[in-house]
Amino acid sequence: MASDDRKIDAAELKRLCHGALAAAGASAAGAAACARILVDAELMGLATHGAVRVPDYARRLRSGGIDARALPVLERRAPSLALVDGRNALGPLVGTYALEAAIGLARDSGIAYVGCRASNHFGAIAPYAREACDAGLAMLAGTNASTTMPPWGGAALRLGNNPLAIAAPGADGAHFILDMAMSVAARGKIRAALQAGHPIPEGWAADERGRPTTDPAAALTGFLLPFGAHKGSGLSMAVDILAGVLPGAHFLTDVVTWVDNATQAQGVGHFFLLVDPARLLGREAYGAAMARFRQLIKDTPAADPAQPVLLPGERELARRARALEEGVSLPAALLAALEELSS
Repeated sequence: MASDDRKIDAAELKRLCHGALAAAGASAAGAAACARILVDAELMGLATHGAVRVPDYARRLRSGGIDARALPVLERRAPSLALVDGRNALGPLVGTYALEAAIGLARDSGIAYVGCRASNHFGAIAPYAREACDAGLAMLAGTNASTTMPPWGGAALRLGNNPLAIAAPGADGAHFILDMAMSVAARGKIRAALQAGHPIPEGWAADERGRPTTDPAAALTGFLLPFGAHKGSGLSMAVDILAGVLPGAHFLTDVVTWVDNATQAQGVGHFFLLVDPARLLGREAYGAAMARFRQLIKDTPAADPAQPVLLPGERELARRARALEEGVSLPAALLAALEELSS
């Protein structure tokens, strides 16, 4: 906890975020969905996609880049297929609406794909994954984003740092949640380094001429680097097909950056693919298999005894449980901004 951080109760933080978005013109449904997703990310320790996003969302709401009163619309295409027209609403509103629809479809038929178009930045995927797992469903989900990377071997921006999440429910909320973007590091971490006046590690980014850099300012005007070279590049393309091409959303260079174009709709696309393990394998058989899977991983001897082997999502879910009891620490300047926006 930094010296200028302040601790705040999760419910109070949600109230502040809701109030800030409502004051910027968001509908009750939009403000509630955004506050829920962003605060959940904050509780999970995903600070770059948490409450710090509220001032940017509020700015875009006030500037007209997001339609503050828009409500998404569901279009059923088949028993297990649907599209959501986001109508340029708040991204978390579109995302939560689509996830709820996908949960309903998956419970009816055992599997569902719901794609979203005409949406906006919708936060980290981990909070959506947790909700899907709490509903007893396995999930594959992703979203596209404005361009921050060249395709592997290229020297011009074409790809977004398109995150992908794979999640599976576990007993007593011990879910498997893998939520990853395709770059070595998220752009939000580079912005945080710039604000803190710190260099970034080697291998995170290149400058506008394609030269590796540790200067966060040069990185933000240059390129993020994909993890695994051509593998991260290829996965970014795959997510853009599932989240952009399939639902009829913008993709690649058509996705509008939300940082520099506050008055323009982004056209972001998302997708949720859900599977009901109880319908596929049976609830008890699935539960037993996941328990054994988890135990085999947890029983792996640690290379460093001080750092036991963890499953994806384990650290984030533990942080969330602790933050719900003890509160969460935020920079004093951010809390002051939220208080001002919500007043």
